[in-house]
Amino acid sequence: MAINATGINHVIIAVEDLDAGIETFGKTWELKLDHLGESPEMGIRMAYFDIGDATLELVTPYDDSESNLLRKHLDRKGEGLYMFCVRVDDITEAIADLRSKGCTVTDPVGNDEVQEAFVSPRNSHGVRMQLLQRLK
Repeated sequence: MAINATGINHVIIAVEDLDAGIETFGKTWELKLDHLGESPEMGIRMAYFDIGDATLELVTPYDDSESNLLRKHLDRKGEGLYMFCVRVDDITEAIADLRSKGCTVTDPVGNDEVQEAFVSPRNSHGVRMQLLQRLK
């Protein structure tokens, strides 16, 4: 068994103000904004910047309820790295490998195009880690 990471899929940075984040990464870092998104289920807005074959994703909550995980994260830790996603060849094998090493990993979820799983931040020095396998 092995994780067989093939690359970085995306990095997510939590920000309080999405427009300010877009300004910082667009103007200061000269990254091109690819598109904006929103997730009503999660109560967040997103901005995506493509960097080579990876994506930088900025996220901010618009739902400040106590159940919003991103809001909780920002209140506890402030702005900064929220999640790091690694592409893998075989998500089932990667999950089995990590679990055999004592890591807590969710079961895979997804659709016909991608499968993803999440590793507890307790197993990666406080960083939320995501595994992603592209099926198509």
